[in-house]
Amino acid sequence: MITGFVNVEFEPIIPLSIRRADNKISMQYAIIDTGFTGFLCLPI
Repeated sequence: MITGFVNVEFEPIIPLSIRRADNKISMQYAIIDTGFTGFLCLPI
C-alpha cells in the first residue's frame, strides 16, 4: 500500500525513494494527478 498525505492545496502527495547512480537514496515527493476536478458527495 502507498501511504501519503494531502497538502494545503488538496493535492495528494506520496514519498518516493530514488536510488542514484552512486547508490545513495534520495527522498522526493510526488504530486499524484488523479484527473478528478469535481466534488465528492457522501450520504449521511
